[in-house]
Amino acid sequence: MFKPQNYAFQIEVTVKSVFNCNKYELGGITDANFIEKDPFIAIAFVLGNFYNKVNTSFKEKIDEFLNVYYLEMGKSISEIGEEKIKKLVADFNEIVSTI
Repeated sequence: MFKPQNYAFQIEVTVKSVFNCNKYELGGITDANFIEKDPFIAIAFVLGNFYNKVNTSFKEKIDEFLNVYYLEMGKSISEIGEEKIKKLVADFNEIVSTI
């Protein structure tokens, strides 16, 4: 059974880790309830944080990710659907873990 909150929580953990912050800091962007409604904001926030700190190859990975998933901007996890959000979260975590 598809549980959007589980995917939101996965993203929350990554965002909190990257920014070394608590759930309700950064204007609530790190909260799973917020992320469930619009995960792309939190993800883009994290990737944007790295963008000017990484070399060209990582910038290309970030640009590629954003180009692949930009159509999901403004959509909730439920609207994106389980198949796509599973891939999106995996791709996001791969980028973050390699930076």
